Amino acid sequence: MHAQNLSASAPETDTELESAIALVRTKAPETRFGRLSARRPANGGKYIQVNRVDAAGLVLPSGWTFLVDTAKETVVRTAVDPENFDPKYAVRHGMAC
Repeated sequence: MHAQNLSASAPETDTELESAIALVRTKAPETRFGRLSARRPANGGKYIQVNRVDAAGLVLPSGWTFLVDTAKETVVRTAVDPENFDPKYAVRHGMAC
């Protein structure tokens, strides 16, 4: 699966996005076979957001959102609206994988 950059807020390389997805697959094994997409949320700072997507590549409206800090190799799982959330709040109230 290729990572998708759905946000133009910060330039990422495919490698950064693919690294975020790989880290989620490693730390959250239940995502092993699902379709995933990565992007940087508009107000996410250092985090890359990874979500489940459907066959067309659209982010599923429910389920888990993963916030990934590739520099520290940390993954936080949180249940939020993937299109509208506060990353700082999500990280504080999420669960580390």
